[in-house]
Amino acid sequence: MIFKQWICVLGLTAAIIGSAAAQDAHPGEERPDDRAVGDPDAAIRMVEYASVACPHCRSWYESIWPMVQDEFISTGEMRFIYREMLTGQPQLAAIGFMIADCAPDDQYFNALHLLFETQQEVFGLVQEQQSPAPVYYRVGEALGLTSEDVDACLADTAVQERMMARHTRSVEDGAGGTPAFFINNFLLTTDPTPDGLAYVYHVDGDPLEFDGELVPSTHDADMFRRIILYLAYEHGEGTGE
Repeated sequence: MIFKQWICVLGLTAAIIGSAAAQDAHPGEERPDDRAVGDPDAAIRMVEYASVACPHCRSWYESIWPMVQDEFISTGEMRFIYREMLTGQPQLAAIGFMIADCAPDDQYFNALHLLFETQQEVFGLVQEQQSPAPVYYRVGEALGLTSEDVDACLADTAVQERMMARHTRSVEDGAGGTPAFFINNFLLTTDPTPDGLAYVYHVDGDPLEFDGELVPSTHDADMFRRIILYLAYEHGEGTGE
């Protein structure tokens, strides 16, 4: 059953990117419909744009998320906001995000956790031309959804439209690829060096440097901690522009 819904999702992905709409508020600010954890009044606000079908996003989740959660979110220093993008393998990202959307609200971040944990398993099944449905049903079950609930979720045009709208707005925000971040309104992205031989972090389009050296976009928790603290408290006095 899941592949019938998958075909519907694929049909929609052809039109996921529309013209950019004007934004009333800075995209680094929290919105009423955002999925967020942490103290709403925290000194640091970090928005992540990511896909559950993006290998680099999974790597960030595995290597850096535990540090962010333990040292910033759980201590009350950070408000963390997650925004969806259909990158990596868009059809798989769409299926994952729709299941997360259908789960109870308090299970959303657990859904992300499970989808990142099972990403390689899903990729492997698809590469072997096998159905990934059992994996998605297992994820759904852990979130309180039956297999019938998952099928109904993927067939629900309202769920499809909400997922597409979230992706489109993320594109309009200027995130570009994934993962990308706003940290206190500063846009942190990964972009190639002029010679194209390496990828480095950029802030608002300019290469980020520490001690006169470009900062490589490796998923290193210690370096990312330094980036968070720098953008939150030092760069532009932590205000963003």
